[in-house]
Amino acid sequence: MKTFLFPILLCFAACATKAPPPEPLKLPPALSLSFDRIEAASRDDITLVLRVDAENPRAEVMDISLEGWELMLNDQPVKNGVDLDLDGLSLAALSKGTIPVRIRLNGEALAQADQKGLTEYDAGIRLNLGVQFQDGENFRKALGDKITFPRIRQPEFSITTLAVMQAELINTRFKVKLRIDNPNNFPLELSALNYELYGAGRFWADGKETKVMEIPPLGFTEKELFLLMNFMNMKREVLDQVIALRTVRYRFAGDVMVSTEIEYLPQFNMHFDQSGNSPVVQ
Repeated sequence: MKTFLFPILLCFAACATKAPPPEPLKLPPALSLSFDRIEAASRDDITLVLRVDAENPRAEVMDISLEGWELMLNDQPVKNGVDLDLDGLSLAALSKGTIPVRIRLNGEALAQADQKGLTEYDAGIRLNLGVQFQDGENFRKALGDKITFPRIRQPEFSITTLAVMQAELINTRFKVKLRIDNPNNFPLELSALNYELYGAGRFWADGKETKVMEIPPLGFTEKELFLLMNFMNMKREVLDQVIALRTVRYRFAGDVMVSTEIEYLPQFNMHFDQSGNSPVVQ
């Protein structure tokens, strides 16, 4: 009888000491934000591209969504002129994924931080993300990063002199000395310059230049333009000023193609419209 009871007692003892299965670990989500690249269509259309890298450490689905964001440019909060694009992401159990973040800045956004004398923009981005697991547990995660990119300022045009080359009864040939200043700390190349010249509020002449003009960093280039001006389009007092070799109020407007050494910035068209006073000389 005892020989039959011994195995039964061993069975009860083994069953009594068997531990219950462990609870699955409730690990938090792993999220990080990093800078990827910059894209640009022009100096006033710049996109900052970042990425959120996410890892789901649990054996259940994890959903990520954007709950809010903040952008600072040169320590100034910026909302207007900003388009932030971040799609949600659903990660399967024990998997990894990446969410692209695109922050598009137009001229209005850049102008809010376009302080005089600055050569760069310092951008600080903060994303507030929500994370939800399939079992209903929620997390909130704030991610931040900083990006520095150059401030691209327009070249400045000015006319230093208007010189009378040949005066005729109706038409007069002029030589205009044009100065182009580069306020950037990198070189510029200008091409396809189309312009109109106005004097004392009246149209004088137009023209175009196709040769590339190079402007050194924080320097200037001078270019001579030869124009044919028709006095039939002038007021009498303007004609008297020209004949008397006095100062004339001018307006110089047009379009020009601009190239920079910045890799992500393609050649772009820029409109200019600048006024000033210029002496008229022989």
